[in-house]
Amino acid sequence: MFDQFEANTPLSKTEFEQRALPLRQRLLEAQFGIEKTNHPLIIVVAGLAGAGKGVLVHRLNEWMDPKGIETNTYWEHSDEEEDRPFLWRYWNKLPPRGQIGIFLGSWYTHPAQAHVDGRLSQEAFAGACERINIFERQLSDDGAIIIKLWLHVSEETQRRQLEEHAPKRQQNPRVTDNPYELRGKYQRALAVSEELVRGTQTLQCPWHIIDAEDRRFREVKAGEVILDSINRRLQFANDEEPATLLPEAADALACVNLDKCLDRSEYKRKLRKHQSRLQDLAWEAYRQRRSLVTVFEGWDGAGKGSAIRRVTSAIDPRLYKLIQIAAPSDEELAQHYLWRFWRKLQRDGRTTLFDRSWYGRVMVERVEGLASEEEWTRAFREINELESELTSHGTIVAKFFIHISQDEQLARFQAREAQPHKRHKITEEDWRNREKWPAYEGAINQMIAQTHTPLAPWHIVPGNDKLYARIHIIKTLCRTLEKALY
Repeated sequence: MFDQFEANTPLSKTEFEQRALPLRQRLLEAQFGIEKTNHPLIIVVAGLAGAGKGVLVHRLNEWMDPKGIETNTYWEHSDEEEDRPFLWRYWNKLPPRGQIGIFLGSWYTHPAQAHVDGRLSQEAFAGACERINIFERQLSDDGAIIIKLWLHVSEETQRRQLEEHAPKRQQNPRVTDNPYELRGKYQRALAVSEELVRGTQTLQCPWHIIDAEDRRFREVKAGEVILDSINRRLQFANDEEPATLLPEAADALACVNLDKCLDRSEYKRKLRKHQSRLQDLAWEAYRQRRSLVTVFEGWDGAGKGSAIRRVTSAIDPRLYKLIQIAAPSDEELAQHYLWRFWRKLQRDGRTTLFDRSWYGRVMVERVEGLASEEEWTRAFREINELESELTSHGTIVAKFFIHISQDEQLARFQAREAQPHKRHKITEEDWRNREKWPAYEGAINQMIAQTHTPLAPWHIVPGNDKLYARIHIIKTLCRTLEKALY
């Protein structure tokens, strides 16, 4: 693959200046044009050590307005990053819409180096490539312009570049270990690099391989590739893909027995028992460094809040974080809709409880017309991919939907209005949503059908009796943790 790209034609200083000046002006125009759109620009600069990646990034910041660019560099993972799924550190650094993020060192660096050094098997490396493809497709589907530059140099050029910089490194060493190529692994690194590029070369997010032997050629070529990629993407920016036709969903809610109930004495006895067990399991998960992510969804007035309180009262406050999801802020709207959930994930061994979650995209945003049909249809796959990424890291995922009848919801709404200390829980929006019960019911059934997976199954909780629902949830959490930990 690396011998099938435009060969280096060294540029003289005069030739470089003649091409660079108009290129710089057009890049600035393109950058200012992006600022007026909903497209974030992500530039990945990758390649072997000694290829001039850092110099190129300096040049790009010089040619464009650095106020609209954030350059991200990645070396070793911090303890905080190691305690979360692999892609967490990159989701946190994604540029908002209209801005540019340059990634010098990226989601490619760790799997490539680990594979070169034999710390990542062939199967695991292939899996990493597939996860990267999914990540980039999700961002691109949401409007991101992803430009991936691979800078290639020969073994001789690399050796010369690294040896020339060796004295400087001794005075001001880099934060990383010595490049693995210096230990006689150039050919191995080259083979892995070709495997990496082939495994992540997609029509949606292609690689651009640049001969980096000559600095001037490298910089001009990279600038031209970036400019061309921006213009081509913006040219077709309004071409929306047709929504995928989804199969008819089974009526999962109709199968729920809403008559189940507990008397208060039995409830108190079971609550003490299962809360005690949940407390022990939460500490065992901490000792095993296994995270727990719980999702609570349900009808308005279904009792999510009271159920969550019974769960959190059983877990040491140091071990959990409750995330209450409302309408997205302007900052959150400027990102992929999953961004705000990724950044809330707690460290290994802790519990993250979501009071409403990423499922809002396929329920309220779908029914209320806040997401297009193409967006919410695509979200089913993206949600499954998110949860797969969590479970592949070792995270335990538990999802609850609390189901109640329309009559029970009406009774609870009326009770809230009658009690001064509960009136804040009922709004005009709650009453309006009741009128759309059939639409929500269809969306919920389809959500369950599309996102009920072996590793992240849905637990549909009969909620007409709050006491029964609370015990059902805590007991299910205990069983889920026991299955994962023992």
